[in-house]
Amino acid sequence: MLVGVADLALRHDEYEQAARLLGASAGVRGLADLSHPDVARIERTVRRRLGEMVFAEAALEGTRVGWSQVAAVTLAS
Repeated sequence: MLVGVADLALRHDEYEQAARLLGASAGVRGLADLSHPDVARIERTVRRRLGEMVFAEAALEGTRVGWSQVAAVTLAS
C-alpha cells in the first residue's frame, strides 16, 4: 500500500514525500524491496530528482515516523 501512496506522491511531484514513503515501506518490511518494479521505478526517479543525500535523509525520516502518519500527508493533498 505504501508503494502506491509513494507513486501518488511522485505523480504530484512531491519527491521528498515519495522518498519518505519508500523509507516507511522499507521500515515496515525490514528491507527495501527493489525486486518490485514500482519500488525500483519510484526510487530511481526520486533519487534522480533529489540527489543521493536528500533522498537518503528523506527515506530515513520515513523510517522514523509512523507509516500511517507519512501516508496521511500524501492522501490528504
